[in-house]
Amino acid sequence: MSEILAIIGRPNVGKSSLFNRLIGKRLALVANEPGITRDYRVEKLNIKNNSYELIDTAGIEELSKDNISRITKESSINAINKSDIILFVIDARNSLTPDDYSLASIVRKSGKKVILIANKCEGRSIKQGEIDSYSLGFGDPLSISSEHNLGISELQNYIIENSLINTDFENEENNIKKLAILGRPNSGKSTLINQLIGESRQIVGPEAGLTRDSIPLFFNWNSVNYQIWDTAGIRKKSKVLDYAEKLSVMSSLNATEESQIVILMIDSERGFEKQDANIANIIESEGKPFVIAVNKWDLVKNKKEKKKEIEEKIEEFLPQVGKISIAYISAQKNQGIDKLMQLSVRLDKICERRLTTSELNEFLIQISNRHPHPNKNGRPVKIKYITQPKVRPSHFIIFSNYPNYIKDSYKRYLINEIRREFDFNGVPIRMDFRGSDNPYESKK
Repeated sequence: MSEILAIIGRPNVGKSSLFNRLIGKRLALVANEPGITRDYRVEKLNIKNNSYELIDTAGIEELSKDNISRITKESSINAINKSDIILFVIDARNSLTPDDYSLASIVRKSGKKVILIANKCEGRSIKQGEIDSYSLGFGDPLSISSEHNLGISELQNYIIENSLINTDFENEENNIKKLAILGRPNSGKSTLINQLIGESRQIVGPEAGLTRDSIPLFFNWNSVNYQIWDTAGIRKKSKVLDYAEKLSVMSSLNATEESQIVILMIDSERGFEKQDANIANIIESEGKPFVIAVNKWDLVKNKKEKKKEIEEKIEEFLPQVGKISIAYISAQKNQGIDKLMQLSVRLDKICERRLTTSELNEFLIQISNRHPHPNKNGRPVKIKYITQPKVRPSHFIIFSNYPNYIKDSYKRYLINEIRREFDFNGVPIRMDFRGSDNPYESKK
């Protein structure tokens, strides 16, 4: 079993930069302001064929008493308790603060192995933080600069020296189903994540915008392993002004690209609004299928009327996707979540469906005879042949004698008929037209 490394420190000492440097990818959000990281995230780490799980945590501020600081502190302490080795990071350029000393006390009480890291040591001069760090009682600090990749090899050797030998570095990525949850702020995404994984990992509260980074988490449902991304809420573009929120939105979009199925979470009390449709269109443009989770359903009094209103709005805003799967849930009370997962599994199977050439062309003959394309200057526009070369998203190529003349309305007609005939509702469909003869005619 892989040992767990937790990167711990007060805000803005460079924990997320170190996390990204060790992993070798820009996964954690990084900005020149404190408090960017809130939920802790875990990624697999391989150092010279030794496998670990690396945790990036939120900075702990002992003096701050606001609700978000309290929740993030609890989350980071939970990561300390889970870890085998603590990478305690300080800012070498500045003197130690009361938060550094308070955090050192928490780490010391945990009884875990500690590697003291003095970050931001670019340049040859001895930094004040390095001198002060001896007072923490964790021995000599390892001087590094995660931003400039200095001292990272030495840190990797320190980690190996302080850990058990474990060469079972496994990559089971191909066997894991990948989900992402998108939605507006405060729609209940993190609460749903906590229910699925069975622990209070993601910070939740009445404040909107608590989640900033897109955090991948793992869980098992019906004997299937899943990786799921909790993402930051996406507001209207005109309201996204500060740099941290822009980074969060970019991270949410990256999570969409990585996923196979997306859950679009909406707040039942607000209903389905234009911004929900905007997010749905982003998901569809990425070629990802999605199921809509209508959350906080337990708070709705007139459920029949509200359900009708929501479904009419979805049909009005998203006619191009066909009939979308909808689950009415309460993430807080763990209601309707099995139904949501069942709909996600169904969508996943539809996305893998590849239709045979024969059944597609029998279908094409029927619908083109029933509704022929309008003529071009008196000449018939022939819809000759169809094939499906790709899945995820489902991609169809149709051959015609006038491919550039095919009207958008007729393309929508063909897509809608494919949805209806083969039950491709709720999944993106791509369709291209080419001006080639039937490739099989010469073989007859």
